[in-house]
Amino acid sequence: MNDAWLKPALLGIDRPQAIPMDGPVGEVLAALATQDDAALGYSQQVGVLAACQRAAMRLAAPVPSPAPAAPDTAVLPADHRWSPLLKTLFSGGPPSPWVRRVRHEACLQMAAQGRHLPVASLHYALEAGARLIALRPHLRGVLGERGRWLAACNPDWAFAVDASVAAEGTDAAELERAWQEGSADVRLQAFQQLRAQDAEQARNRLQESLKTLSARERVDFITALQPQLSDADAELLRPLLKDRSREVRQLVGPMLARLPAAPHAQYLQAQMQTLLQEQRGGLPGRKAWVLAAPDAAQPGWADAAIDPKRPNGESLGERAWWLYQLARQLPLAWWEQTLQHSPTELLGWARSTDWYDALLRAWLERVDASTPQWVEALIGVDSLRPRLGELMALLPPDQRERHWPANARELHEHRLLGDVLGSTAPGQTLSDAYSLRLAPSLGAQLGDEVLRYDYYLRDVLLELLAVLHPTALADVRVAEAPANATDAMLDCVQQAHQLLALRQALNSPL
Repeated sequence: MNDAWLKPALLGIDRPQAIPMDGPVGEVLAALATQDDAALGYSQQVGVLAACQRAAMRLAAPVPSPAPAAPDTAVLPADHRWSPLLKTLFSGGPPSPWVRRVRHEACLQMAAQGRHLPVASLHYALEAGARLIALRPHLRGVLGERGRWLAACNPDWAFAVDASVAAEGTDAAELERAWQEGSADVRLQAFQQLRAQDAEQARNRLQESLKTLSARERVDFITALQPQLSDADAELLRPLLKDRSREVRQLVGPMLARLPAAPHAQYLQAQMQTLLQEQRGGLPGRKAWVLAAPDAAQPGWADAAIDPKRPNGESLGERAWWLYQLARQLPLAWWEQTLQHSPTELLGWARSTDWYDALLRAWLERVDASTPQWVEALIGVDSLRPRLGELMALLPPDQRERHWPANARELHEHRLLGDVLGSTAPGQTLSDAYSLRLAPSLGAQLGDEVLRYDYYLRDVLLELLAVLHPTALADVRVAEAPANATDAMLDCVQQAHQLLALRQALNSPL
């Protein structure tokens, strides 16, 4: 069979024409071509070829059946009271926000008790993991032997198989196999494990592989150096200040700036010192500082990941753009030590300069969970209100909860519900003390008339119920919907009861 018939068909059939073919099939085609209607005759010939092609189709070689899954004594039995709950939790269409939250909680609860998902739930759980990347780290620990066996049979579930290679690879041979044969995610996990075990070997391995990594992979692997960053990493990082990827350059600069002995850190500090001038008239024992922005590009900037050309669409002016690039690389501690100010005082000082926007943007890039005083200071900046949840998430729970009223209605009125949920990561809950104060008002709010038309609030209140600490669940009394409740309001109350019962069951002993 071939496609010799296609070209004449595209050009058009205006006279009898036989498709050339040897043997009995060719004779049939020649007979069909003798019809008065040339186009019909040609179409019938093509139909004969299609029928012959389907009749002669060769099937692929049969796929061998995989070996049976290894026995797994940790699997939850089918008759356990959790089994139908778990199947319901992981099955169904696109999950609501509260369902996603409870899926994480279910995985954590099972892992804490050393149990694996029941067989009837595995298919649904693997499908859920394929659709939601954030669920995978919690899900992998409760799949068990049967779950990994199933995952190996479906490429869409490879996340479970690949991750198990790195997770189980505790010796050098397993780590090497994960590095040589694993996917990008597995290689990264193997590298992170190797970095924790032998920082020098991990650094050498990355040095050997840099030229073969994509820009995205270089960012991921360099980021993995940060937890154990030391002066020994400077030699690896220094050439990357000129990496062809802007994202890599922006990542490496601040990392080198954290190493006081690195020439890059000393250069940045010297550059910034030339822009700071001590001013007379400050408080006794305290220095007052005046800040200027660079007034011209410097030759050394090309080696320090500072781009002298301001990008199109950049909101900062040219000099502010240069200052921002210098400031964003310096550690926040340098500003505190040099200016002898607290983070709150530094923000106040920055407002008194002409370069507040550049400094605020730079400091915001450097803040993380290791700098809680800076987080607290930035939370008070009005212009950062859209990022409040993101900032709150960097604080320990007890610190972030100090900023929230312990009443569901007040949270809604002050538009803080999104911040509470945004700063509570999947698998986390609010503290027990805050949850106990919040629980009564949350139950009452679920029956409020305001839910009649506010679908967003209905979803958010249910999700808030999903992040209450388990110790507070018994204090939630879901209010009954009013007599004139809409179907949506009734559904919200029903979901609240379902959610409450599900969480109470999952937080009870196996």
